[in-house]
Amino acid sequence: MDKIKRKIANRSFPGFSLMELILIIIILGIFATMATTRTRTGLSTVGEQIAIDQITSDIDLIRAMAFGKHDTLTIVFSLSDDSYTIYKGPDGARTVVGDYPNSQNGIISLDNSVMRDVDIRSANFGGSSELQFLPLGEPKSGGIVSINSKTITIEPVTGRWNIN
Repeated sequence: MDKIKRKIANRSFPGFSLMELILIIIILGIFATMATTRTRTGLSTVGEQIAIDQITSDIDLIRAMAFGKHDTLTIVFSLSDDSYTIYKGPDGARTVVGDYPNSQNGIISLDNSVMRDVDIRSANFGGSSELQFLPLGEPKSGGIVSINSKTITIEPVTGRWNIN
């Protein structure tokens, strides 16, 4: 009996077989692919929500600034650049608001690393891509801004927005 115990104790176990290692590598590859796909989709959704939050916050701020400064303020959307610019003053006498928060010389760009998958698909405010707030804070006309699959609708009288 002691002989058998010694034989079992001295026996060396070779470890994993080549098939077991290949199987583990394949399973890890499948999990890594699934995680990468879900992460990209999640980041795209997060970027879209950040862009929507940015635009709706700016709409609220511009409306309040127009009322507070008793001046006309305009958001001009650029579909080709995925950006928008803030202007003050009435039509024909506009100037860029260079010190607007989170902008570079009045231009807010959605084309950065966080929002690289965000696309301003359309902006229509009475046939124009300009959302203009008059000195009492009401919009010149209502309209929509479409970002990827979401649409921000701005009401014509109040300037309030909702997301569809």
